[in-house]
Amino acid sequence: IIFVIIYILLFLRRVKKEKGPEKINRCIEILGLKPGAPQEEVNQAYRDLVNVWHPDRFVGNPRLQKKAEEKVKEINGAYETIKSFYLKT
Repeated sequence: IIFVIIYILLFLRRVKKEKGPEKINRCIEILGLKPGAPQEEVNQAYRDLVNVWHPDRFVGNPRLQKKAEEKVKEINGAYETIKSFYLKT
């Protein structure tokens, strides 16, 4: 658990330090997209990843459920960043 917390803190610190194109590129990578992907593709990638990693799928295994919660937070953050980028352009 300590390692997971440290990993999350390091990841969040890395994401906060990233600015502009670096942050967008990291978010595109998280969602498994190619640069310049259309909004529809971003939405579909987000839905697919949330379906795969949704914590309710791992109810019987608390360790995997916690991991899924962290992954969904990462996916949500990436999606929100990309979505706001598309709204600005």
